[in-house]
Amino acid sequence: MGKKITYGHGIFILQLTAYLSVIPMIAYADLHHYLITLVAYFCFGGLGMIVGYHRLHSHRSFKVPLWFEKLITIFATMSITGPAIDWVAIHRAHHKWHDTEKDPHSPDHLGRLRVHFLTMFAEVSPRFALDLIRNNFYMWQRKYYFYIIGSYALFLYLLDPLAVVYAWLFPAFLTIFFGTLILSTSHRDGEPHDDFILGILTWGDAFHKTHHDKPMEVRLHKYDIAGWVIETFFEKAKR
Repeated sequence: MGKKITYGHGIFILQLTAYLSVIPMIAYADLHHYLITLVAYFCFGGLGMIVGYHRLHSHRSFKVPLWFEKLITIFATMSITGPAIDWVAIHRAHHKWHDTEKDPHSPDHLGRLRVHFLTMFAEVSPRFALDLIRNNFYMWQRKYYFYIIGSYALFLYLLDPLAVVYAWLFPAFLTIFFGTLILSTSHRDGEPHDDFILGILTWGDAFHKTHHDKPMEVRLHKYDIAGWVIETFFEKAKR
């Protein structure tokens, strides 16, 4: 894997495609398509990215059954934010050096546009994700990342060509856009902030100062929906 890991150009192209999906969504989608999008956004963003990549994989602050861990990892795969190994390594490095020159996505040091649109090019040592690298499932996900996404896209296309937009690309866009807003705007003036409206839009993840103050906390706010799911259905890991 080398001394550094990076999301790569493939992720950038897929994310750009997700941004462009806004056009056919506005032009052709009906109400039921938007309802499917909302469900997919919760699966990709709420369960996949926040419960999965962020709070489970990155911080290991609670436990879930193995089948559910794998399921939400697949959900996160569809959000086009990169393999778990890459994302977790970058996030852990962010916590170690947040809002300093070593932070892989500090808007104060790298600029908001770069942090918002080009986080897939952040390079971080794989030592930050050694636990995932030693796990065959996460190595498999990384190796076949684009094949997994391609299989899902083909399945949707065969069902309904527009489903590629409303059941994948557009909810992935929502996950990417609002998720990276946390990086580019909830970090400002050299420190993290809690942003209520963005917190609601991101299933609770933008209560970001609280997260940095208490990274092992499974619920960050009364309206932290992802945290409510964890707190309600899963056992907290023993401290």
